[in-house]
Amino acid sequence: MSAVLDPAVHDPAVLDPAALDQHPAAAQPDLLATMHAHVGRHAEKIPDWDAFPASRGFPELDRAQMRFIGAGGSPKVGDPDTLPASHFTLSMVHQSVGKYAVLHAHEVEEAFLVLAGVLTVAWEYDGEIIEARLGPKDMVLHATDRPHGFRNAGVDPVLVSIMVGKGKPEAPRYLFHPKTHGSALSAMFGAPPEKTFRLDFASDDPRHRDFARHIVRYSQQRAHWHDAGFNHLPYVGEGGAPAGTYRKDLIRLPRGCGVQVYVRDVEDAYLVLEGCITVGWEADGRTVEQRLGPKDVMLNPAGRRHWFRNDGFADAEFMMVVGTPRPEDVRFVAA
Repeated sequence: MSAVLDPAVHDPAVLDPAALDQHPAAAQPDLLATMHAHVGRHAEKIPDWDAFPASRGFPELDRAQMRFIGAGGSPKVGDPDTLPASHFTLSMVHQSVGKYAVLHAHEVEEAFLVLAGVLTVAWEYDGEIIEARLGPKDMVLHATDRPHGFRNAGVDPVLVSIMVGKGKPEAPRYLFHPKTHGSALSAMFGAPPEKTFRLDFASDDPRHRDFARHIVRYSQQRAHWHDAGFNHLPYVGEGGAPAGTYRKDLIRLPRGCGVQVYVRDVEDAYLVLEGCITVGWEADGRTVEQRLGPKDVMLNPAGRRHWFRNDGFADAEFMMVVGTPRPEDVRFVAA
């Protein structure tokens, strides 16, 4: 089935009674409402400056969270404005210049994708710290149980997309916190300057090599062109950081390109980075569509027949996240 549909029925927000009469497919409130409920609009998100209770009373730890899929590292799992999480969560965190997040660890992997600014990330190995700086579209995949922290040591605010590889992750395990170890030591992630090192991608040190293979530089990834007319950069999975519970690719979709209907046995999600994309759903021969802009998110449930295309005026980029570490098994066909 072609993904090129009548644009008059793509957005439930613009439907009126006359349109419903002219387009029977648009008169399916359940499908329209369900699709709308699986969209997270960046412009509609209210930053939560109290998302992390352990930071209360410590202004140096201030950061704001915007939840899209699940609650991520926040305990606020009951937020009615977030999309349901299964194999991964997706949120965004704003961090002002000079702020930091203490050294901590999770029982699952956690990915940071920098959207704006420059973020310093740190991994701890037996009391020593290795740090790396990440720019826009760079990513680090924090390994399971690896103590890590981050800070904004740049000159601009940082916006980072954070994904945790579990629908409802456990509370973080804190190793150094100003409440227990004081602000000075916590800000250094528990290590003095003589035990803090910059990541060396060319080092033979197994710690540096371990950290380096979990970092993806946007500028260094090799593009893979697909027969369906788009290209992708692997971020998590083969060609990227080692996959744990999900896979993640950056898709560059040229203007005018799209794919036909496809379906998975797990959920996938789109996070738009640049441009606009149109996403469609099909059920029982009926179709609905939504357009997504920068930093908008669409969650496509397992078993849902869906597609994407770019009918905007510029090329688009979006992250595709799939709720399995398995290699891609969808045969994309150009629309």
